[in-house]
Parts: sequence; structure tokens; C-alpha cells
Amino acid sequence: MRILLAGNRGYLGSVLERSLLRDGHEVTGLDTGFFDPAPRQPRRDVRHVTRDDLRGCDAIVNLAAMCNDACGDLSATATEQINAHAPVRLAELAKSLGIRSYVLASSCSVYGAARDGELTEKDEVAPETAYAASKVTAEHEVLRLADESFAPVALRFATLFGDSPSFRSDLMINRIALTAARWGEIRMNGEGLLWRPLLHVADAANAIRLVLESSDSGASSAPAGEIFNVGFADQNHRVVDVVEMARELLPHVTVTRTPAPDNRSYAVCFDKFQAAYGEFKSTCTAEGGLREVLDAYRLRLRAPLSETGDGWAGTDRREWLLAKRSAGVLDADFHWNSPTTAAS
Repeated sequence: MRILLAGNRGYLGSVLERSLLRDGHEVTGLDTGFFDPAPRQPRRDVRHVTRDDLRGCDAIVNLAAMCNDACGDLSATATEQINAHAPVRLAELAKSLGIRSYVLASSCSVYGAARDGELTEKDEVAPETAYAASKVTAEHEVLRLADESFAPVALRFATLFGDSPSFRSDLMINRIALTAARWGEIRMNGEGLLWRPLLHVADAANAIRLVLESSDSGASSAPAGEIFNVGFADQNHRVVDVVEMARELLPHVTVTRTPAPDNRSYAVCFDKFQAAYGEFKSTCTAEGGLREVLDAYRLRLRAPLSETGDGWAGTDRREWLLAKRSAGVLDADFHWNSPTTAAS
């Protein structure tokens, strides 16, 4: 297949791109390059996509986004444009060109505050942030375009973790592992009793591959217009449980409890995706992810992180975007200011 991959230089996108290329697919990358210090392709903002960007493609995967709650709060305008409006326009263009397969990356964060039991796709969403609300809008508007010729699917991913060519330190497992390794301390909100579903980044990439392969096979049973929670039941964890896993790996680490302003807590049911894609298997547990990130720190992340003092060297997305905006490289709504770095 020829696949347009929006967000190919990001955390999940860079892992998925490698996987698709190994499978023999042709990948056309589209990325604004916010977190790409040495761009290998022209910077292209998903807000500015045209029909010409999509011509000749068999499938679209849209990972481009203001990528978490913290980033989404930096600009309501940018979050709505990038996370809500741009995915719909991309879907409309794809449909008009006869491109059947469209995969939209969404998030389990749409479920919001604490509720009992494991949440399914039929449960009410309760977004508490601009990021989560934008994902709900994108899901609704993209999936309503589904018909016999256009098969969009929205994947609500659990919280990702693990190593990546475009590493992120602002994800739960990754942050716990790095702060433990760097400073011998883990800061935990409250008692750590909030639930989070967790998913290795390579498993998220594999979920997308399975959806694409199903669509490419032409099978009449291939899902269309559907929302799927993507993760594994045994990887619903309380924050405190992950902290204890880290302490077993690094016994000298201390835990500091801080006030807990965040009440979002959700354990999630993943039966629907398992029923549709029975070959979807976990390749890494939460504990394995902690080990993987600790190894990445020792092997390659220690030096760049140390050079920035207490900073995160671009791996904390919110911190990086704020720095770029303060420097005048990005405007208030996260468009490139410099003509030499603008989308082309």
C-alpha cells in the first residue's frame, strides 16, 4: 500500500513508519516538525494539507496532533484546528479522492474522571481537557463520513510508553523511569490510586498495521465507521502500582507525594478490538517498559538530558513548544514564524 502518514516524525509515527516500511509499504510522511531537530523531509502542517498531498495514496493514517492534555491547554485555537478540524478535512479530501482506508488516532483520555468498572466504547465520554474534547469532536465528525466506499476507524489508544526514535518523557511510565534514574526520586500525585490503561508504543503501531491490512484485504468484515479502545486488560494499572514496579528495579529511589489536581481515572475494556483482531498480542508489559526506558537512558538519553540541566531536551512536548513560542520561532497558535522553516 501507499500510505500517507501524518505525524510520521512523532513518538508513535516514527515507530509506525519503520514498521510499515519493513512490511514493504510505501510511506509518504507529513509532519510539521515541531519535535524534529534535524528535519529529513519538508515541514508540512496538517492544517494546510491539500488534495495533491493525498493523490495516489491507498490509505491515510492521521497521528498529527497537539499531542496531550498539557499541550492542548497551550492554545485552544491550535488544539481545535489541529486535533478537531484538520482530521475532518483530511478525511473529506480522502473520501473525495476515493481513498477507502482512514485511521484516526484518538485517546482513552476521552473517558475523563473516575468511574467504576472497565469502560467500553458504549460508555459516555467525559472529556475534561481541550485535548480530550478535540478528540471526541474529531471522532464524531470523521466517522459520520463512513459509507460503502469510505471506511474510517478511530482508535482510542491507552497511555503509551516505551522507547522511540522521537522519545517522549511526558508519558507516565517514561517519566517515572527517567526521574528515578536521573534524580533517584519519583513524584507521585496523591496516593497514586488513579487508574490508567497502558500500551507499548510498538503495540500501538501494530494495532494500526492490523487495521490497514484488514482494509487492504478487501474483506467485507473489515470494520468501518467504528471506535475501538486499543490496549490490553491486564495493563490497566494504578499509578502507585507502576511506582512500586520502578522501586523494585531501583530500590534506592524515594517517592515524594504531591497534591493531586488531576482526578482523571479510567480502567478500560479492550474486548471489542480483540474480537475484531484476534492476532493482536502484547509484546511488552509495564515493567518491561520501565526496563526499556531505563536502558534507553543509560545508552543514549543521559547525555542530551544532562546537557539541559533540569530540562528535558525536547522530550517533554509542552516544555519544548513553550520554549519555541517564547523564542518567537512559533506564533501563539503554533505556526512557524520563520520563512525558512514554514510549511512548504
